[in-house]
Amino acid sequence: MDHPAFAEAGAAAGIEIWTIDKFEPVPIETKMYGKFYNGDSYIVLKTTGDDTTSLSYDAHFWLGSKTTQDKKGSAAIWTVTLDDMLGGRAVHHREVQGHETSQFLGYFQPAIRYLEGGNESGFNEVETNAGADKRLLRLSGCDNMRIEEVPADSSSLTKDQCFILENEHDIFVLMPEGAKATQRRKIISVANSLRDDYHNGRATIEIIDEFSSDEDVALFFETLGSGSREDIADDSASETYSRDGSAVFLYKVLAGDELEVVALNKPFKQKHLTSDNIYVLDTPCSGVFMWLGSEVDADTKKNYHDLAQKYLEVKGYPTWVPVTRVTEGAESSTFKQYFHNWDTIGAAQTYISETDAGYFSGDAEESAAVARLIGKSASARGYMPDEGEGTLTVTRIAGDQEDITEKMLSGTPAFYQTEVYVVKYQHVDENGEDAYVIYWWIGSKASSDDKKAARELVAELECELDDTVTIVKVPQGKEPKHFLNIFKGNLVILFGGKDNDYKPVNANDSYEDNSTRLFRVEGTQLGVDMRAVQVEEKAEVLEDDDVFVLETADVVYVRNGQESHEYEREAALSFVKQFAGDREVTVLEQGEEIDAFWEALGGVPEEKEDPSAWRLEVNRRVTATRTLTTVSVSVTGKVKFEERPLTYKQEDLSDDGVYILDTGEELYLWQGQNIPERVKSARGQIIEEYIKDDGLDRTVDSAIVVTVKQGKEPKVFKKLFPSWDEDMWANQPSYEDIKNEAKASNSK
Repeated sequence: MDHPAFAEAGAAAGIEIWTIDKFEPVPIETKMYGKFYNGDSYIVLKTTGDDTTSLSYDAHFWLGSKTTQDKKGSAAIWTVTLDDMLGGRAVHHREVQGHETSQFLGYFQPAIRYLEGGNESGFNEVETNAGADKRLLRLSGCDNMRIEEVPADSSSLTKDQCFILENEHDIFVLMPEGAKATQRRKIISVANSLRDDYHNGRATIEIIDEFSSDEDVALFFETLGSGSREDIADDSASETYSRDGSAVFLYKVLAGDELEVVALNKPFKQKHLTSDNIYVLDTPCSGVFMWLGSEVDADTKKNYHDLAQKYLEVKGYPTWVPVTRVTEGAESSTFKQYFHNWDTIGAAQTYISETDAGYFSGDAEESAAVARLIGKSASARGYMPDEGEGTLTVTRIAGDQEDITEKMLSGTPAFYQTEVYVVKYQHVDENGEDAYVIYWWIGSKASSDDKKAARELVAELECELDDTVTIVKVPQGKEPKHFLNIFKGNLVILFGGKDNDYKPVNANDSYEDNSTRLFRVEGTQLGVDMRAVQVEEKAEVLEDDDVFVLETADVVYVRNGQESHEYEREAALSFVKQFAGDREVTVLEQGEEIDAFWEALGGVPEEKEDPSAWRLEVNRRVTATRTLTTVSVSVTGKVKFEERPLTYKQEDLSDDGVYILDTGEELYLWQGQNIPERVKSARGQIIEEYIKDDGLDRTVDSAIVVTVKQGKEPKVFKKLFPSWDEDMWANQPSYEDIKNEAKASNSK
């Protein structure tokens, strides 16, 4: 059933909002966008794109803290109707007052505002133009601000939130301790809006911060009517809910009067989702997803929110946990990132390289070819400070520190999995100035002592090189393309190490008896990102998409996977020359292996479900949503995260803040020039806490982390933003300037 209120909905990019009045959707005036009555429910449609062929939709139904059950149900049902009129292409989001997603809050800047009342009470927003009664507004959040009225009493105050006190035509802004520059700007912007919108510009703004005099502070509390600065509570309490650590669950929903679910085992794959069923994906950070197959009956689709509510009740989750409905063929990137492979082509991200753009072309053959290239590429494909023509110094850490630069440059560069290596790379940046990259490579079996020693060496180098250095933590197996490039695509990673005097070893400790080792050779460009990695000498390790080199006592076999590239085959033959000696070299094509080859690997393997490893890499590299997260560290060392809206901009970066830009493959830890020392020293803790509960297939040990500094951002980082202004911070008005400007606009 269509509804006339939605007749023109989604025709062009932008925001449209309806409130629920007497069970019907009613459009609201644009001047009220961002202001929500706590007694009502709303439908918010965000349309994105350029024309009718590329438009995409996010449909949010927002539930006020005092809304009725009837309004909740109507908002959910009419959202389904709206989606049907849009062709069923919208992703549905349930938003609950006080717990909205960053995506939703990002639509309403500088802050979303909660108002008392609702349509039954005639929208009883307080009229303040003639002079307001005393009221206290709380601005919660740092980057995603919410404004709500609280009791005008000192007991409402906390140190980590901003408060605006209105009394007649006086507006006092109580700035939170340690507020970042971006937050201070937003807070003053809110105060200016209150003066202009609610006082017709006839009000006086007074900002109370760490620079205010005792007299100004006393005037604030005198106007409030109680308390003093010493009475302000330390931190606001935040609601949380219990989750089973970082686990992600996928359930099939069984039909019936009661909610019954069947758990599916990892790894989750697209083929697990069948068109005639409903599934629940339960994640620790992104909330709960309801996936509806295309063949699910219309009544069930219309009332899916009832199933979602039952699921929250069964799990004991609070009602405000985010719930997102996705339908078959219109899945969001956030949903897809929890699956090991996803064959359908998703929406393009904020920044797509020229190579990756082919994946989104819509041409099946081109997309498949590009997908293979993406999956086969080295990690951090876009991070290329230069073409690898700089100079490097390599320090090996294995109980002690040893400069092995000459050894690495004169022969075949080799790293051992039991060791840690610190590579200082010097090059000339795009401005013609000296710049450095410190790579910190960590072997999969390196000791904690060696990791600690490497961390200390990296810290020393950072202190020595100051703002000219970028630091990249490289776990074994996640070597960035540029890292491989500085070794000219010849890097070999081996078992063993110092403990066995760097003699050849294998996984079974039987090399002295049988001289058997197995290597995977892979990459996409000769002399750039090729690498040879020693692997366990078992047939199960073989993949269709790589070339493998099997060393035995008498023969060295080169086995070409049927999906391997000619570059890999050429690189493998070059690699073999380094150690084959007088032994015979035999090239085998997949499917033509001889008995002696299989015998050396313990027999013919069983057929694999996923014979090409690159397919598992593509999904995360391409579909993962890029996010920007604000990091704050309190004086007590407590780390807090706040995800920015998906429409993040360079202006969201504060020169006194730290941010994590998450591409799904590597993490960029950006730090401003004026961050406190406590934040610098907490960088390891920040990454650990950010990763540990995200539910994705990565750990602190396996994540690539690129630490970049304000003014020295690599090109790929800048391209992850809609635009980049090198002079933004230099031209930005100071906090003092903004304060003075606000005071200058005060009514005389």
